[in-house]
Amino acid sequence: MVTGSIATRTLVTVCLFVTVYRPGTQENALELFAPDVISTNEGEAFPNLSEDGRVLYFSKHNQGWGHHTVLVSRLEGSTWSEPEIMAFSGSYSDRAPRLSPDGGTLYFSSNRPLRGSGGYNLWAVERSSSGDWNEPEPLPASINTGADEWHASTTNSGVLYFSSRGRSGGHGRSDIYRAVPSEKGYTVENLGAPINSELSQSDLYVDPDERFMILVITDHPDGYGGDDLYASFNRNGDWSEPRNLGPVVNSPEYEYGPTITADGDYLYFTSHRRGMGDIYRIRLSALELDLVP
Repeated sequence: MVTGSIATRTLVTVCLFVTVYRPGTQENALELFAPDVISTNEGEAFPNLSEDGRVLYFSKHNQGWGHHTVLVSRLEGSTWSEPEIMAFSGSYSDRAPRLSPDGGTLYFSSNRPLRGSGGYNLWAVERSSSGDWNEPEPLPASINTGADEWHASTTNSGVLYFSSRGRSGGHGRSDIYRAVPSEKGYTVENLGAPINSELSQSDLYVDPDERFMILVITDHPDGYGGDDLYASFNRNGDWSEPRNLGPVVNSPEYEYGPTITADGDYLYFTSHRRGMGDIYRIRLSALELDLVP
């Protein structure tokens, strides 16, 4: 079941995202997601849905961005339930929840205390056989360092992508890294150019088969302002030059926290075009994109 839905998602998104943006796209294709229930005036960000699309994980932040909390909402009939703080969250600043492809692990970034590390680090919480979530555990020291580590995205093979600011060997304000599992833990590598540059590459979603990624780049020369969403493709191990997703998705405000639904129908993301941050979605087919041979 998981394999089939992932294959569908990969096929749909690869076909639609190998594209060039065509001007004149109808902006009403963009939807504010679940207004007054999920998207309020309180600052919602980093959406991530379960494989069946009926459970939404996201984070809420205060006005000063100093504290974040991970919440969950469930689709009951045609209505999303009032979001609840997840049992492990609330005491520390937790943000950017992201499920593993099989749905058995939830990754998030947190400033909870961790010996030898400062700022934000990556944590994982496993789902028990009863369906409940266990206590969070930090990722290994090869991933969590004295720098800030954020925004995990994992693949079917267990490879973990994440961003880090201040890590040794970084190119800019924040870079994207790839951690490959081994018997001794993880081997971590900086993705380098063209993904990383002197700009900030702060957030990402990676296709479970590593065919493409959607990444966030701040103040790019061809951007629309603030954080913008870009797409890059894996060409036999080499990532292509990131391509802006266009002005229907991106705005003069901040766009980040991308994720694609398991059925390949929707791109979900965060935008500040309405204030402190809301969750938006758009059908990939509604982007009116021309395929490139």
